[in-house]
Amino acid sequence: MRKIFSKIAPFIVLLTAWFIAMKSEGMGIAMRSLLDVLPYVFALLSIVLSIWFQNSNYFFYSCFILVAYMFMSATSDKSPVIIEITKNLSVFLPVNALWLNFSQERGITSSYGRNKAIVISAQMIWLLIIAIGKSKISASEAADQAVINLKVPAIALFILCIFVLFMDYLLRSRYSSLIYVAILCTSFITLHFAHRPVIVAVFTTASFVIILMALLEISYSLAFYDSLTGVLSRRALEQELLKLGNRYCIAIIDIDHFKHINDNFGHDVGDEVLKMIAAVLCQEAGKSKVFRYGGEEFVVLFTGMSYNNVVNELDKIRRTIAQRSFILRDKNRPREKPKTVFRNVSNSDKSSINITVSIGVAQKNSQLKTPYDVIKKADEALYKSKNSGRNCITKA
Repeated sequence: MRKIFSKIAPFIVLLTAWFIAMKSEGMGIAMRSLLDVLPYVFALLSIVLSIWFQNSNYFFYSCFILVAYMFMSATSDKSPVIIEITKNLSVFLPVNALWLNFSQERGITSSYGRNKAIVISAQMIWLLIIAIGKSKISASEAADQAVINLKVPAIALFILCIFVLFMDYLLRSRYSSLIYVAILCTSFITLHFAHRPVIVAVFTTASFVIILMALLEISYSLAFYDSLTGVLSRRALEQELLKLGNRYCIAIIDIDHFKHINDNFGHDVGDEVLKMIAAVLCQEAGKSKVFRYGGEEFVVLFTGMSYNNVVNELDKIRRTIAQRSFILRDKNRPREKPKTVFRNVSNSDKSSINITVSIGVAQKNSQLKTPYDVIKKADEALYKSKNSGRNCITKA
């Protein structure tokens, strides 16, 4: 549910901004003054959080949107200047979104961050030159030039960038692509209503709110999700244990001979094995939650199920993993984790290894009163599975 909300939340912000903008005509002076200040408040928050998380992409995009808003606010009553500023922003905003989305995140103060700073600063300087140099152009001449540029190339560029970003999200589930899609929608509306300061302020604020949401999502993911496998982390497990009721089971799953895999095939193969196991667990565990407990161990938390049903589900998982072959990476194998879990492979031209897991499971009862008691008992059961020849389940 949280993941679904995080994906639709940017567009809820967009719709909320649209609703506020449509009501702006009836707003009093005090409310309009507040709306003029809000972009600066949320810009400061997004810039500070970007620095805190050393996220150069959102940092520089926030800075650029802030400068763009300052230029638009300062020149809103000067028609020739605002038209020229809008023309240039209609190129910079979508291109920067596309560039920064596909730019690898390597921090703000690194050499890569400095290169981004140079590009963004050059664009800001260009906007300043435009604001100064175009102030003498007559309003009618500037308007004639802007209508064609904004109606055809600018709209096409926005649509193209939004399409590329959205396709990237669909193909690779990259959350930042969805964020930039939402920001480009707010940016397009901002530029379309460039002569209406209140609407510009509302949708600029919306852009910063969306960036803040993205930064908070990043911080949450870093805290509660394992970066390698994408499943919940041990910290998330500790939080989840505090919410448990009276009927639950905890299983600890350990990959057999994982050290042997790392030693003989390398840590890259070991990482791919971890990803594969995590994918199988997420697919087969249904509504149960999967956590990476540490190293090659995973925890599956079952609530509201009978002990026998839990054991049957775990045995199904064990058999599914044992029946699937893991193909060793070759130069033609893609580096990205596939959307579907590995299927049985019978191609004799490719090397493969068989992966198995050992499982220990325990349920809450009168002797095991706390989640930590249950985990300890499941861990003891896991070691019995290891000592019994592996690739089996032991009930506590």
